[in-house]
Amino acid sequence: MATDDTPDRGRESFGRQAWGDAYAQLSAADHEAPLEPEDLELLATAAYLVGREADSEHVWARAHHEFLSRGDAQRAARCALWLTFGLMNRGEMARGGGWLARATRLLDDGELDCVERGYLLVPIGMQSLLVEGDGAAAHATFSQAAEIGDRFGDPDLAALAQHGRGQALIMLGEVADGMAVLDEVMVAVTAGEVSPILAGTIYCGVIDACQEMFDLRRAQEWTAALNDWCATQPDLVPYSGQCLVYRAELMQFHGQWSDAMDEAHRARDRLSQPPGQPAVGMALFRLAELHRLRGEFGKGQGGIPRGQPVGTQPATRPGAAAAGRR
Repeated sequence: MATDDTPDRGRESFGRQAWGDAYAQLSAADHEAPLEPEDLELLATAAYLVGREADSEHVWARAHHEFLSRGDAQRAARCALWLTFGLMNRGEMARGGGWLARATRLLDDGELDCVERGYLLVPIGMQSLLVEGDGAAAHATFSQAAEIGDRFGDPDLAALAQHGRGQALIMLGEVADGMAVLDEVMVAVTAGEVSPILAGTIYCGVIDACQEMFDLRRAQEWTAALNDWCATQPDLVPYSGQCLVYRAELMQFHGQWSDAMDEAHRARDRLSQPPGQPAVGMALFRLAELHRLRGEFGKGQGGIPRGQPVGTQPATRPGAAAAGRR
């Protein structure tokens, strides 16, 4: 039952990164009386971090409309951008593009010079990397976004843009420079300067880059850092499961196949509750690969959770889109 101090407890839990309790307290308060849009932003974030992506999407949309009703186009655009990133991460490009167009229109109509202008550039940089394979254009776009993030003192945008810039440098063949940029971004993440959704996204994107470049040492370092970050937030779902997959991959590389199998099973179970976590495909792939290496060719589909049809979860890693992964 919600009480008068339930929203305060929810905010306090959010500040402690106790995402499950924050979600429960803020949801209960919202059930009793609709939350103010600032608290809806907290609820949407907590919902995402405990794996309730559909709830998160719904609450972000509510916050967007509440800010619009106040005449706060900038905050409404920010909510629309969070919706854009979440939908595009799940591969829903049309819906994500619709929210991106909404955010762009709001800023254009208000002739607003604000940090959200930089966030608008991130999907453009993603398009250059993921679809067009144009590292030079992506680098220019992410560099412009980074400048806006620095000008407005927004660590989230600065980190996200620098992460994309590092990926673009790698695509351009400037691997050492690109990895150096990614390492620098991780300084901000490990220092707690970046919001939790983007921190997890950047962690996973950097580890992806390390694996693509076969940089096992860096992959091990950042996987250990991600593991430590996830351990401080036991309610975390999207990234904690991915962390287990990364650990399984490293164990596999070192020939520790039984331990890797255990971690991959844990990742599958973690990412399957609640349903709908896209990264469950990573865990299923790792299980199938380990069965293949062990000669257990008849068990290739043994990791699929009961009742879940094959192919319902995309194999791409969440964070790949928002991070500008190629």
